[in-house]
Amino acid sequence: MFFIYRGVLILKDMKKIILLPVILCALWFSGLCQKIEGPVHKKELVGKYEGHLQNGLAQGKGTAKGQDIYTGNFRKGLPDGEGVYTDFEGNVYKGSFMNGRKEGKGVLTVKGAGKDMILKGYWESDKYVGKDNRAPYEVSNKTGSVTPRIFSAGAGNKVELTIIDPVTFEFITGSILVNGDANLRTTFGRYYYEDAAFPLEFDIQYNCNNKIGTSITANTIRIRINKPGYWIIILRN
Repeated sequence: MFFIYRGVLILKDMKKIILLPVILCALWFSGLCQKIEGPVHKKELVGKYEGHLQNGLAQGKGTAKGQDIYTGNFRKGLPDGEGVYTDFEGNVYKGSFMNGRKEGKGVLTVKGAGKDMILKGYWESDKYVGKDNRAPYEVSNKTGSVTPRIFSAGAGNKVELTIIDPVTFEFITGSILVNGDANLRTTFGRYYYEDAAFPLEFDIQYNCNNKIGTSITANTIRIRINKPGYWIIILRN
């Protein structure tokens, strides 16, 4: 015997009351794990597709209509390039995409109860990053033969700075002026600028051996980190 209450199937046999939710959950999770079939591989756009295909996937110009609607360029089944994306709430983004996400320059119109809100600028991985398309970091005022290596090691609010002599391979000290807020900590010749507020700018001067160890060279460099993260800066000649 069974009956339905608020969309839930209730079985009279109490042993099955416990078993049924387990089965339903297993079926639900297996549905989530299923690979999306068809020409479009963004789930919000799965439904109807009209446009160019390559190897069974949306490629080139096309329009996909599902929960959301997208008209524009596709690559391997995902929005990629220029296009217009309208979500189920009526918000419209017109601009650049990469791998199915907003990436680059665009305009987002957000529907409101009264006046629409318009957001212009740049996106990274679907996130709005501001009106200016600033590089993650900038290098200037470089003299001598310094060669900087600058890269992000992930999320955070920290900069690790190391200066290495090209002959002895030892860590060396220099004159470092910082424009911005950060807490300095030094360990074994490395400079750690923690709890940093970006942008953070460094004016660096130091002396070291030239590459063949026959003389001492003077070096200067200015490095400006514009975007948050855990940044590592290695200076060597």
